[in-house]
Amino acid sequence: MSAWFLLATTALTPVSDAADDGIVVGAASPVIVEDFNPPYDPGRTGFTVSTASGLEIGLERFTLFVRPGEQLDLTANEPVRWRHEAEELAEGEAQLALDWHAPDDPGRHELIVTSESGEEMHLNLVVMRRREAGDEQINGYRIGEYPAEPYRGQENYRAPEYFVEVGEGIEDLPLSPHFTLGQFLCKQEVGEGPAYLVVSERLVLKLENILEAVNERGWRTDGFTVMSGYRTPAYNAGLGNGRNSRHIYGGAADIFIDTDGNGVMDDLNGDGVLDRQDAAVLYDLVEGMAASGNEDWQAGGLGEYGPNSHHGAFVHVDERGWRARWGRS
Repeated sequence: MSAWFLLATTALTPVSDAADDGIVVGAASPVIVEDFNPPYDPGRTGFTVSTASGLEIGLERFTLFVRPGEQLDLTANEPVRWRHEAEELAEGEAQLALDWHAPDDPGRHELIVTSESGEEMHLNLVVMRRREAGDEQINGYRIGEYPAEPYRGQENYRAPEYFVEVGEGIEDLPLSPHFTLGQFLCKQEVGEGPAYLVVSERLVLKLENILEAVNERGWRTDGFTVMSGYRTPAYNAGLGNGRNSRHIYGGAADIFIDTDGNGVMDDLNGDGVLDRQDAAVLYDLVEGMAASGNEDWQAGGLGEYGPNSHHGAFVHVDERGWRARWGRS
């Protein structure tokens, strides 16, 4: 079963992880603070499923990436029923744990987890494709060269061996209730064959948490524009960015809120001007989440960027594993 995914991109130019003062652009758009109908739905479940690596999922939809032949160990916090597509697992009995063995061929599978109260969690299990060591491309799609040694000796900065195959056939694969695979695709030219990428599940969970906080703040939106998600090392180098950018590991996203669809950050602070201060208030919201004592927020990177001739204001978020801050205006 082949895994083919829709390419969904935004015509904006990604930039480096360094500060950028920028300029004011465009006319102001109104701050959206009123309640919408329907209200924002975070897409959460009343139960959670955890992986052996410590990833805790409490969302109605989520995607996990697995290697060919890998055993995926899942544990729920209450007895649940596990169903793999049309097949009942564990003889339909409610159980806390499931060990799912991934097939050898790349492809997408669906696991439906049902609580005793009837709530469902749909898990997409995507089997990735291996990239041979030393190869700078996969099936003609240029990847480029990763650093030989992981940055600061961190395992999550080791060159990925497996990539998600992205092509035509399955559109808008949901990574979570409010984000799709295509939003994180590298902006480089694809060619005739499929594209490839990696996406960190921890980053997706972090973005969902930020999105929920944004709506609680009164900025009503069902998602972020992901200006830049995954970048191949080749594409990242062409932009003049650092070799250890978290983007090349699928662990970073440059995001902004664009409810009116004009391609730039909304006037979040309500001053009638689209400028860096709109990124500043979004930055402050995320920094406030970090200051609340949540270890996940303190362990990641956060950067603030102003507009320039290529893009509007935005915020960089990543899950590098330690606290990093830059671009504070």
